Amino acid sequence: MKKYRDTLGVLIAGLLLFFLIKPFIETHTYLKTVFFHVQWQWLLPSFGLLLIYRSVYTYPFARLLGAIMQKQVAFSSVFILFHLANITRYLPGRMWGVVRLLSLSPRFGLSKTAVGSSLTIHVGIETATGGLIAISLLFSDRMQETATEVLKTLSGKNTLLLTFIVLAIFAGLLIFFPRFIEYVKDILKISVPILGNVRLWRNVLASHIFFWVCQGFAFFLFVRSLTPVRWTDAGVLAANYAFAWLVGFLSFLTPGG
Repeated sequence: MKKYRDTLGVLIAGLLLFFLIKPFIETHTYLKTVFFHVQWQWLLPSFGLLLIYRSVYTYPFARLLGAIMQKQVAFSSVFILFHLANITRYLPGRMWGVVRLLSLSPRFGLSKTAVGSSLTIHVGIETATGGLIAISLLFSDRMQETATEVLKTLSGKNTLLLTFIVLAIFAGLLIFFPRFIEYVKDILKISVPILGNVRLWRNVLASHIFFWVCQGFAFFLFVRSLTPVRWTDAGVLAANYAFAWLVGFLSFLTPGG
């Protein structure tokens, strides 16, 4: 049995390397004829903001977990647990990071049920706040023109494929809807002790808004480090990033979206 587990581990590690390296090779092939003049004064602050974001991202998750378990949970334990599990999200599919997170939870003295509930609330708030930011794209004239041009370029074959994808999503929702409802009921039952904790929800919501500001502005600085963009475009680029993140999050077939 141990031999099979070791073989599976090597296989997973190989897949991780493949899906991590493949995008860089494809990007290099596509951009090898393009010349970039990198402006380091914008690139370094961009990575600095991402470093801050990654360093404190698990804070609201830890707060939710501690409130649900009704005990003090060490931030360092949650940080290590989350990032040990997070690497598996680069495998095709969105479930591997969650599976790994739940399997590692007992080693850190954490309840799988509490971890699953906290993660669901954490990601739910993150998705909702990101969605609100992405909606602002609808009020951008430039993005409306871009969307119109993209729709014009869709061929009949692509439209048919898109239709099948949408139908498959709806079919999946219908099949798994009863299970989803039961899962939501379990989460609400576990989360009852924290529903009236206004301070907790305020801190969690403020944290996620701060995270999106960090990511959006980091993306803007990254783009500015490669090509001239106006400071007034920061909001549009941040909304673009949030929209792209949501599309990636909802993509179940590709590695990490």
